[in-house]
Amino acid sequence: PRRALGGGRRAMPTPVAVNVYDLHEYNDYAYFLGVGIFHSGLEVHGREYAFGGHDHASSGIFETAPREAPPPARFRSTEIVGYTDMTPAEVADVVAELDHKFHGNTYHLLERNCNVFVEAMCAELTGKAPPPWVNRLARIAVMANQCAPCILPASVRAVAATPSMAPLGGFVDESEDESEDDAPLLRTPQRPTMSKLSNRTGRA
Repeated sequence: PRRALGGGRRAMPTPVAVNVYDLHEYNDYAYFLGVGIFHSGLEVHGREYAFGGHDHASSGIFETAPREAPPPARFRSTEIVGYTDMTPAEVADVVAELDHKFHGNTYHLLERNCNVFVEAMCAELTGKAPPPWVNRLARIAVMANQCAPCILPASVRAVAATPSMAPLGGFVDESEDESEDDAPLLRTPQRPTMSKLSNRTGRA
């Protein structure tokens, strides 16, 4: 992390939390097995940041009040990941940098979803990761599609077989997208996309 707590530069650490939401009623049972169909957002300095998909080469990151993700997400819990000494302005700079990696048209339901964004932001702010169960089901689906796709429902195989628009660990080529990237941070969530995806496949 750039300036996580421990550098001795700030006296008042700020908690960094992951707000987890249910996207399916099956979570009432699956949660106790350590899996589930979840949406998540990162809360810091009284704001929550999350990631959603759309068709444009511009920011997929959006900002809401804490624990107020748009439907069909239903708040489940808050998990404290760590602490940071970054100011709100410095956090905004981190979000602006992540924006280049998380354009809306690079969203992938399993490989580059809202939970992957939260993992990346947690690493930047705290050097730590969210609880593994938040995105475990998506990772299991990716692994199963690679090793034994026959065990997955056809709808999940179709999603898993669709590649992300850009490499998971890399940045989007801004030379192609610069003209469309006029919104470094969306202020309103991509509600239609979230609803459509969850209704179709039951994944976040």
